[in-house]
Amino acid sequence: MVESSSPQGVIRLKDLAWNGRNLFALAAAVLACWLLLDTVLYCDTSYRNAFNGRCTLIGLFLSTFWHDLWGQLAGLISGTPTGSIAAEASTTEWTQCVFVPPLVAFLVWWLWPKLREMPVRGHASGYAILGAGLLFYLGGYMAENYYVGVVSMELVYAGIVVVFLGWAVMRLLIFPWAFLLFMWPYGFLEDIAFQLRLIMSSLSHHALGWIGVANVLNGTAILSPPGAPAAFSIDIADPCSGIRSFAALLMIASLFAFLSFDRLWQKILIILAAAPLVIVGNLVRIVMLTLGTIHYGSNFALGANDHPSWFHEGAGYAVYLVDLAGLVGLGWLLNRFAPAAAESSRS
Repeated sequence: MVESSSPQGVIRLKDLAWNGRNLFALAAAVLACWLLLDTVLYCDTSYRNAFNGRCTLIGLFLSTFWHDLWGQLAGLISGTPTGSIAAEASTTEWTQCVFVPPLVAFLVWWLWPKLREMPVRGHASGYAILGAGLLFYLGGYMAENYYVGVVSMELVYAGIVVVFLGWAVMRLLIFPWAFLLFMWPYGFLEDIAFQLRLIMSSLSHHALGWIGVANVLNGTAILSPPGAPAAFSIDIADPCSGIRSFAALLMIASLFAFLSFDRLWQKILIILAAAPLVIVGNLVRIVMLTLGTIHYGSNFALGANDHPSWFHEGAGYAVYLVDLAGLVGLGWLLNRFAPAAAESSRS
């Protein structure tokens, strides 16, 4: 299946002879993946109508950020901004998807010193994985469910790697392979946003009480009590639930865990920390918006729904600052105390 220039008989990735046969196999694999991603109209009817019938998996990936991002750039060039990137209906809530392919390329480069020493032993079980991926692809196409298509493409990638390079290479590439899942928007997460809104509303209500800000909780809204000297009203909308920032932080936490830690339990702990950190970050954001409304008014702190104020947008970025600080702090603690704990257990 592959040819080597190594006389020892053990074919390693660095020894592959990039002759016509191997280059043809690589080109065929790339072409097959591209056809599956960018030729078959995969999305349901509503998406097809929105894209004039041209909605593929890669088209849906691009749609998560391209239209809104292009609108922002055009607005900056013309001097008439078309809206706010932080607007609640903005498609840039999933802009992090666009960074996944280059990040995966970086991860492969990061692993390249190990990859090039891996023995290349293509395995026939890869055909079974590849076949399962194609069946999933067909099933997702018939059901008009692009999430199934995402899973199918992951199986196709894994099958190709196993067929041509073998299980040793696939095991080393398991994280970059899984990281590709962050490339796609997961709209079904919005289904649990309301429950998170209720949780964030309750937490914010108690947090404001702890710092001496009297307030009344009404559903997902936090209101000033009757007779308060400074009236305010903060409604915890879907963006403030944390569900959208969770996907971005989970991606960052996974990357941080893979690059910074060797032990599996440390990596798992860093990734699991994404959920509570998102809650803490959004709690800080809501408290900031409430205090800003009390002291400077609603126009300053919130702005309008389609044109949030700079303070509102800044509070949104503060979520990520808090989250990133939490990840770095947790990583420092793990690096600071885990080695000492291991040494004490050995002694």
